[in-house]
Amino acid sequence: MKLYIAGKVGKNSQFGTHHWRDNFVETLANASGLSLTHLDPLAYEGDREYDPQFVFDKDCWLINQVDCVIVYLSDDISVGGSQEMLIAKYLRKPLIGLAPKEGKFNKSEKEHLAKVIKDYIDPFVYATCDVVCADMEEMANALRNLPSPKTISIIDDGIERMEKQQ
Repeated sequence: MKLYIAGKVGKNSQFGTHHWRDNFVETLANASGLSLTHLDPLAYEGDREYDPQFVFDKDCWLINQVDCVIVYLSDDISVGGSQEMLIAKYLRKPLIGLAPKEGKFNKSEKEHLAKVIKDYIDPFVYATCDVVCADMEEMANALRNLPSPKTISIIDDGIERMEKQQ
């Protein structure tokens, strides 16, 4: 199964390296028992000058080729990672979110407008991800049972639901 792993690229990521995806996919392959490969977004950038259009084009092209997109929802996820989530929806790719428990996007409890929300999942993560996982074991299970992907129509559907409430 071909994967695209979206998430923070910088060496200051939680993993402390630019190339954290290799170990991430290896750990996930061992946990799932699946044959996994990933199309590394950094593999195409080392031998060229920085070109922002190329970075965007390349990521769209890579996401188009995979069976599933996984987004690592670190507390400091980049704009690029969140945009890759919507690109996955546009391209009708299953999107699995890894949101560690008690991180910014997945909490046992969160206060919102003076109310305590139990089992909080960030609304944008909830709406775009086909499944949200807290750890590698849940991720492995999600890959073994890939969900049907939501599509970019989630945006029109949300607008329509709101218009019906007016």
